[in-house]
Amino acid sequence: MAKQIINVGTVANDGTGDPIRSAMTKTNENFTEVYSLVDSIVVPTSIYDLGIAAGTAGQVLTSDGTGGTAFTTFVSLSYANNDVDAHLNTSTASATEVLGWTGSDYDWVAQTAAYTDASVNTHLNTATASASQVLSWTGSDYDWVAAGGSGLQSRTSPSGSTASLANDASGDLDLTGFKSYSLFTITTDKAAWVRIYVNAAVRTADNARGEGTDPTPDAGVIVEVITTGAETVIVSPGVIGYNLESTPTTSIPCRVTNKSGVTGAVTVTLNLLQLEA
Repeated sequence: MAKQIINVGTVANDGTGDPIRSAMTKTNENFTEVYSLVDSIVVPTSIYDLGIAAGTAGQVLTSDGTGGTAFTTFVSLSYANNDVDAHLNTSTASATEVLGWTGSDYDWVAQTAAYTDASVNTHLNTATASASQVLSWTGSDYDWVAAGGSGLQSRTSPSGSTASLANDASGDLDLTGFKSYSLFTITTDKAAWVRIYVNAAVRTADNARGEGTDPTPDAGVIVEVITTGAETVIVSPGVIGYNLESTPTTSIPCRVTNKSGVTGAVTVTLNLLQLEA
């Protein structure tokens, strides 16, 4: 039935509209049709009432973004190996590998339960460790240093040679030792005058001092010896040496004068005990 419109006339009480009985009859008939339509509406009680095929185990109901719905595979919160490959653009993993970020996607990389010495060297830009050393942060990367507080240290004997020096000529020599140390002996392979300093600047400032002239107390000279040939001079009592650069290093600045009577390089060896990491 089409909707029935009640004629209300042109203006109020002009006698051209539907009589009251006729108007109410139309009203009743309109309501009857509306109610019959409402009664025919079925409220969905299952996905079948929505026109959606049944899902299967592991699926969830999702929207396609345009008003449609469908069952799709549910992604587990715990990725399987193949799930990771599919979702993170990686190849299949092998045993003992972990998922690492390459900078653009993920990839499987080898990983052992504990770093070997070589592994640390590769990943932390360090040299190979020696016995009784620990890994320490230098401020920019990691390096192996003697294990302070983990036991007494052994003495070491750093050695180095000057360039070829004429007789009575002098040259600078930097030995690699420690930031601070105890010094016990100085050995030369030929007659020489050896001076050891706290840094390179005071070594340069002391260049003009003559042999046999004592340095001033604040000259930065740790110790000096004169040998008459290939010999070892005992520093008794032992002295405390240290590097006094603005950022302390393990360099031991030396100045060596060849007193052998012939041209040649002078080799100097120190016997030290480390005092500082």
